[in-house]
Amino acid sequence: MSPSLESTQLIAAHHVLRPVRPRGCAHRDTPASLSSIKPVVCTTCDASRNNGNGSPPVSAPTPSRASSQAQSDMSAPTEPLGALALSTLNGDVLSEVASYIRGRDALNLALTARRVHDFSVHRVAVALVCRTRADLVALHYHLLNGQPKRAVFLRSLTILGSTFVERPWQEDPNWISPKSTYEYSLASLVGDILEAAPNLTHLLLEHTAPLLQHDPRIGSAIASMTRIVRLELCDIGSNALPVFSYLRSRPRVLHISPIKVESSTEAKRVSELVHDILASVASIKELHALDLDLKGFPGVPDLKVEHILLPQVRHLSVHWWHPQLDVAKTFPNLEVYEQHVNSTQLKRSPQQPLRRLSVTELHAFECTRQPVHLLHLRRYPRELRSFRRTVYETSPVGISFHCFIDTAIWLKYWQQLPRAAPRLRFMDIHCHTWERRHEPGWVDQFVQSLRRYSLVCLRIVAPQPPTPDSLDAPWHEDDVQALAELPDRIVQVVSSLRYIAWAAKRRAPGGHVDDYTWYEDAYDCAPAEYKWYRVEESEGGRTLRTISASQGERVRRFLLDSDLDAITNIDENLRL
Repeated sequence: MSPSLESTQLIAAHHVLRPVRPRGCAHRDTPASLSSIKPVVCTTCDASRNNGNGSPPVSAPTPSRASSQAQSDMSAPTEPLGALALSTLNGDVLSEVASYIRGRDALNLALTARRVHDFSVHRVAVALVCRTRADLVALHYHLLNGQPKRAVFLRSLTILGSTFVERPWQEDPNWISPKSTYEYSLASLVGDILEAAPNLTHLLLEHTAPLLQHDPRIGSAIASMTRIVRLELCDIGSNALPVFSYLRSRPRVLHISPIKVESSTEAKRVSELVHDILASVASIKELHALDLDLKGFPGVPDLKVEHILLPQVRHLSVHWWHPQLDVAKTFPNLEVYEQHVNSTQLKRSPQQPLRRLSVTELHAFECTRQPVHLLHLRRYPRELRSFRRTVYETSPVGISFHCFIDTAIWLKYWQQLPRAAPRLRFMDIHCHTWERRHEPGWVDQFVQSLRRYSLVCLRIVAPQPPTPDSLDAPWHEDDVQALAELPDRIVQVVSSLRYIAWAAKRRAPGGHVDDYTWYEDAYDCAPAEYKWYRVEESEGGRTLRTISASQGERVRRFLLDSDLDAITNIDENLRL
């Protein structure tokens, strides 16, 4: 197996070709790739280029020659004012510039000039991901060589469980199961890297329990680090408790997931472990976000644990509800709550509403009147009656979800939603089509269903007409035209609308366009390349004026951070 692309690039990063200068040349190199930068004239280099005869450089022009030369230069294109070579900047500025780049960008910058190289080459390997055994061997060799060791400059390290996977069936034709096993003989390499990388700010380590068992240095190295801001330890066991007990860092984001257990005895032990870990991190006042993945073991209803208070946690993500986790009591100052399965009742005071509630699905009989600022449904609603009740109980100011816009039952739902959510002021919706054959006029019916809304901003990903090779029937020409004019038509129907963002294609997580990908969204149900518009009143009626993507992002941040009154009067409170 060969090293992955990341490790190959970083290993080659320090092999940089330096330009050869004549002896005695003291001027600095300029970036050859920046054509707008005026080259620096060096008399020593210039002398070496005079046909090799060693003659002195050309003297300065006489006044008459300078006058004629100035007149000829007036017709020549002038270089932009303020053009400046990177190599002429002082060390503090170069260090600040280099701190914003990494990977291939840092490598390209390092190759431009010798002085710039010294500031940017260490950023090439600042964030690494290890996926295979070959990756781990290559990273170990690269990071632990040189003086100082390159691991000192490492800031983010991810070691996935696939690094330790074995596939016996590839060598033994009689092997039946399991298809993949794990082997941790290279755990010592992980220990070597972590001991040499004290400046990590982010660490994600899968298969933590077996790695700590094979090399205890791993736990000691993690506990001794002082700069970790984001710590993610997966598949932890009881041997991970000393890591949290003696942790010197003050992480702002913490993710923990216990090992998978089968018996009730093991489940009880792991439940106590999670309790002890939460007790250990309760003193970390900087802890802002906590991610608990508790789906690996069943709950122990009869387990009595001491109540823990974590008022500093404002962002909680739980991948499985647990009987020992009292969200309201343990996290009294919670602002963002993400539950990745069916949510349970939130017994919170109305005086402490959530800023964001992100769930997969809520059951009506488990809901209670709990107003939230933004309701994010991670998947499309499977039962509309339950979802409408959820919207009523949470009374959101903003809502983000997947939806259909071409069925009779959904059109009825669109008409009922304003009554269920009277505070609703902005929506992010990713629209889909359900029917294989559409009746003409369905797009206009969807637009008309929005007439009773009091929205100030709508962000929408519109569906696309079926391709010629699709099994769906072609759309009527009027519907295709109506979809192309969707922003203009919605503006004429929703009188309160001030901003609208429209996208024809969705951007999938890998950056590729994908119209029909169904998956649980991490935060935003409609990531796409949007065209933003501001609604303006004129004598001829309401018109759309294009605004930039950065201005659109300012609008979105305002909606997420402001209260209901400020959003309702957005024209008075937001100036672009």
